[in-house]
Amino acid sequence: MRAVAAALVAAALLGAAPLPAAAQQQCAQPANHVVPQAGWALQRLAPSLVWDLTSGESVTVAVIGTGVSAAAPALSGAVLPGQSLSGGAGDDDCAGRDTFMAGVIAARPAAGTGFTGVAPGARILPIRITNDPKEVDAGKLASAIRSAADGGAKVIAVSVGTAAADSGLRAAVSYALSKDALVIAPSDVDVGQDAIPYPAAFPEALPVTGITGEGEPIQHAAGPPALVAPGNEVVGIAPRGNGQLVASGGGIGVAFVAGTAALVRAYHPELSAAQVRNRLQDTADHPPAELPDPQHGHGVVNPVAAVTSVLPAESGEKPMAAAAPPVHLPPVPFADPLPRLVALLVTGGVGLLVAVAGLGAVLLPRARRRGWRSAWHDVPRNEG
Repeated sequence: MRAVAAALVAAALLGAAPLPAAAQQQCAQPANHVVPQAGWALQRLAPSLVWDLTSGESVTVAVIGTGVSAAAPALSGAVLPGQSLSGGAGDDDCAGRDTFMAGVIAARPAAGTGFTGVAPGARILPIRITNDPKEVDAGKLASAIRSAADGGAKVIAVSVGTAAADSGLRAAVSYALSKDALVIAPSDVDVGQDAIPYPAAFPEALPVTGITGEGEPIQHAAGPPALVAPGNEVVGIAPRGNGQLVASGGGIGVAFVAGTAALVRAYHPELSAAQVRNRLQDTADHPPAELPDPQHGHGVVNPVAAVTSVLPAESGEKPMAAAAPPVHLPPVPFADPLPRLVALLVTGGVGLLVAVAGLGAVLLPRARRRGWRSAWHDVPRNEG
């Protein structure tokens, strides 16, 4: 029975499968079963390796979709009041989808389980725009993105999508970027038959698609080339309960990328939202299988590399000064030293010979008068 309940909650969370009509009126059930393992996704990404440097502290991550439950124990003290554009409160979540996403982003460590959020020091700003992840109004989504940017969020995680390429929605994403907030959205959510999901398809947003533990895409991504993150059999939390559940579905990858962005923004506060986006893409690595778009995909998000890598464009080094124009001096005649050296040697040699000859002219007559002979003069010769 517990397994059935968990399956229903997971389906409600992520829209992986339709629920019976009666079940659609019910809110997600508490998760009371503790999953001791961290799950393959956290083991694959290993964000804990940089928690001594950054845990996402002081960074506010907005989560836009079904709301986030402040009653979830793993998010105790992390959820801001937020707001709702579809009735109810922003810090409550009937569907459970965004609470699951927020747990992947910022769940605090808890005894008995290895599961925690990618950035367990981050704050969550929930904005509810729907109770059904498949019913998304583009106008409300645009308003939510603007509100998130005005509310101080530096990372905006959109868990849902729409097929409407609404100009107001694109303007909202651009507005968020102008407020130094990075919008991260799923390109693998179902918004209709082969329809492209927005805002992920807008160039101002960072699109994300999910993969399995083997690196295979969990489902077709109709949007542009995307950053890749785990989206299958991911450990997460429910709106209530001290336990965890395991779920799969489009949009989950956004949470891993948003958590990584929070780590980067806390450790590199000098970087703009656009620079953070580039860093996430430039430091991504490739999964064991082909990417959804092997020609243009950016690879799997890598929290450790995203935080610790030194990228040339961000090194802070001053650009090299332009080279000064060359100064054209008049040519200096080349003086070959060899003729002068030869002349000196010849002159010196002639002088030496003259000196020796003069000395000989004086000494030899005197030697003869005194009877000087060579040392070899008296050496006996062998005659026979």
